[in-house]
Amino acid sequence: MTPTDLYESIVRRIADLSEESLQQLAQFIAFLKWQEEQWREWDDNELRFDADADEATAAPATGRASRWVCDLIEQFDQATVTATQNSQGMEVRVAPAVCGLEQRLSIWQHPPTAGAAVVQYQLHVPADVTRLRFRAKVGIRDGSLIAESRDNYVAFRLYVNGARLWSTTKNSVAWDDVSVDLPTLASQSITVQLVTDGLGDARWNWAVWGTPLLVGE
Repeated sequence: MTPTDLYESIVRRIADLSEESLQQLAQFIAFLKWQEEQWREWDDNELRFDADADEATAAPATGRASRWVCDLIEQFDQATVTATQNSQGMEVRVAPAVCGLEQRLSIWQHPPTAGAAVVQYQLHVPADVTRLRFRAKVGIRDGSLIAESRDNYVAFRLYVNGARLWSTTKNSVAWDDVSVDLPTLASQSITVQLVTDGLGDARWNWAVWGTPLLVGE
């Protein structure tokens, strides 16, 4: 079915909707459009693979390979959410999050009172992706009092195919940039896990992953 055929089919179905359903549809379309634009919060240079940081600020190069972007927020409905121990106190969902007064669409991942929260994805990397990178912002939402306790930290971890490729601990209410180069995984089905751990004290662990992406070229 061509894009034109799909559009005409959708229009015919919309014509049969009630007024109440049309209002709901308008709200849903507005949400989808907003969600679709979220990954564009990244500056284009932030998603580039240039090895030289100075080169990233230069004019765009010609002939660059096309970019593949997998938005983990868009894929969230297909993800599996588990706890490594008991799920008591765990909260995992998609919603806007404000850290340091900056808002991003995010995966909220408050860890349980004991153990870690795990969001697991089963994804397929296209055959023409020769370089792959994970990009995200990690934060603790505004309003958290985690910083008032000197020993209260939340751990963020990224696993790919069972191997931990990145981790950090955090107790500041702000966004931190994450950029992780991944192994060559072209044509492979992979398991990606986002993990947060309260490290024995989950109070105020309002952990969020802002606009997490897999970016390939």
